[in-house]
Amino acid sequence: MKLRTPARPGHPRRTGTVVVVVAIALVVILAFVALSLDGGILLDKRRQAQCTSDAAALAAAGDMYSNWWANKGTDPTGTAKAAAKAAAAANGYADGVDGCTVTVNIPPLSGPFRGQAAHAEVVIAHAQPQYFSRLFGSDTVAYGARAVSRGRRGGINNAIICLDPTGKGALNAGGGGSITVTGAPIQVNSNSYSAMIANGNGTMTADKFLVSGGPLGYTTPGGGSFNPPNAIVPYSDPIPDPLANLPYPDPTALTVQSRNKTSLSGNKTTTLKPGIYQGGVSITGGTVNLDPGIYYMDGGGFSLGGQGSLSGSGVLIFNAPQSNSDTISISGGGNCVLSPMTTGPYQGLLLFQTRTSTAPVSVSGSATFNITGAFYAASAVLNVTGNGIIDVIGSQYISYDLVLGGNGDYKCSWTAQLTPGVREILLVE
Repeated sequence: MKLRTPARPGHPRRTGTVVVVVAIALVVILAFVALSLDGGILLDKRRQAQCTSDAAALAAAGDMYSNWWANKGTDPTGTAKAAAKAAAAANGYADGVDGCTVTVNIPPLSGPFRGQAAHAEVVIAHAQPQYFSRLFGSDTVAYGARAVSRGRRGGINNAIICLDPTGKGALNAGGGGSITVTGAPIQVNSNSYSAMIANGNGTMTADKFLVSGGPLGYTTPGGGSFNPPNAIVPYSDPIPDPLANLPYPDPTALTVQSRNKTSLSGNKTTTLKPGIYQGGVSITGGTVNLDPGIYYMDGGGFSLGGQGSLSGSGVLIFNAPQSNSDTISISGGGNCVLSPMTTGPYQGLLLFQTRTSTAPVSVSGSATFNITGAFYAASAVLNVTGNGIIDVIGSQYISYDLVLGGNGDYKCSWTAQLTPGVREILLVE
């Protein structure tokens, strides 16, 4: 005889429907758990693929920058593409292994940088096996990632940069002459209300003066002028030293040319070779020719004066002072024709002083001077003076403070080819 649980008044007897509902609900719950687990794995794989494509694109950019002077952002021998694929393989995504494809396009074949030199596109495609959710679909789920990088020598688009953050007269234009700056704007980082000073009836002309100080950012106590006045932009954001990461020349890679100060005078003609000059170089007479290369002043500084003449094409004069008397000083009544290197990391840089040195740098030109390239002294005062009618004294000035003077008319003429660049290795997509 079967006993039944008596039903309560108004309630029907339970016949096992709860078990059925729970069983169905468990199937649904397990399905969601399976999809969540596989979905989480898939998201992690996509993140890994994106990180890998970013790293591979940056590897290609690094190679393009290293070979910039030879290839100008192209990859004729495939070294950038090989670097990208090697980086991808090192991170577990080897092209052609386990169904993975790594495609490197230089230049990119899609996106806003399509067809542009100095850009690399890396596309990774792979498939993730389904584990817990295999009953609900195919055995694999495709995923991938894409990244685009840039690797090139970028320009420093300022003709003058004064790095002093607070000084009065960080840019001081004096004398009775005229200084014209062409090709790029002037940047003065000082927040002083007199960040720029013009005196002595001198005039300075530029397309734009970007000054961190205000409300005007300049004063003209001595009758000088900055022209045109509407080109002055006060309260402009300061910019950091663009060459702060440029390495010094490696003295161990250079030949020691002299172990004592090199002093040249008289009427003879002398040719100097690039290398290390312990005690520096002093030229007061004669004609001196500099062969192309790096001239490393290990103390003593570098000076040209008197009736000495100096010429050199493709040179860098690097000053490593041991005291503030070890200066760079280029002046005199002789001829001076200098131009910077046209390739390599020091392209466009003519005068380079160690960043921490406050030893002043002076260039005093005359009608017989023709000097191109950048002058760089991050912690020092740069003095540039012109007397007579001069075409160009330098292509770019980067210094802590800048003093301009003389009674002549001269130019600082910025061009990308005759000024240094910066290392651009970055992701753009």
